[in-house]
Amino acid sequence: MKDEKKEYLVHKQIYDETVRRNKKIGMVSLLIFGIGLALKYLDMPETGGHFIWLGFVILLYTIGSNLMAKYERQKHKLK
Repeated sequence: MKDEKKEYLVHKQIYDETVRRNKKIGMVSLLIFGIGLALKYLDMPETGGHFIWLGFVILLYTIGSNLMAKYERQKHKLK
């Protein structure tokens, strides 16, 4: 039981660290979305479109990373 609990706590720490990092990355993604929308509004639609797509790709990465971390944590759940 002791080894299982230790392994569970390690995976919980990894999950918490991943979520904290992804919150910061999510804020950057929102900033990039904002820059893209501002550029579209300022008559630079091509550049703004690139920024919007970049923000979208970063958002997909953070969602995928959170889901994988959650799956790993559940896989090592205490019984």
